[in-house]
Amino acid sequence: MSNSRTTQGSGAAPFAMPALKDEMLVGRNADQAEREAYERGFQAGEAAGFEMGTQKAGVVLEKIERALRDLTALREGLASRLESQCVQIAVSMAKKIVMQELSTKPDIIVAMAREALSRIERAGKITIRLHPALKDLFASRKPVLLSVHPDILFDIDPSLPKFGVVVEGPAEEVVADLDEQVRNLICGMAGKRGID
Repeated sequence: MSNSRTTQGSGAAPFAMPALKDEMLVGRNADQAEREAYERGFQAGEAAGFEMGTQKAGVVLEKIERALRDLTALREGLASRLESQCVQIAVSMAKKIVMQELSTKPDIIVAMAREALSRIERAGKITIRLHPALKDLFASRKPVLLSVHPDILFDIDPSLPKFGVVVEGPAEEVVADLDEQVRNLICGMAGKRGID
């Protein structure tokens, strides 16, 4: 190869190799194409990832909603059972307190029988059925009861509860048994609240 110089003024023009020029454009175009491909790939990956994340989030949300529904149903069931148990405990405690009170103040039973006498029709003979443990108490308070109605007969009934009294007239009966009254009260409350 010969090394020749061009002289100025010889009318020679500089020569650029077309292959190198095209290669430089191709290199720039390749970089740009690579960048564009990367951006398109990134956007496509981002969209696919977002779609996948949305689907996974939907599944997780469904599970959370189902768990919340289950917890709500469990809470309502527990509340219903606990309410019933609380009522039973309260009634049991109230009965014990009342029975203790009646043991220390038996005149309350006589007052209940007197109230029952005042509610019953006073025509004819009235029978007061009572537990054998109350026989002496009512015998000592007979004058108080006779002031409400003059024709009273006492009937001892061992089948009645310890503090049970039933006042019977010719056409009606009034139960002055505290257990029965508490039972009726509870049934009334339970019916209103839906407790069994």
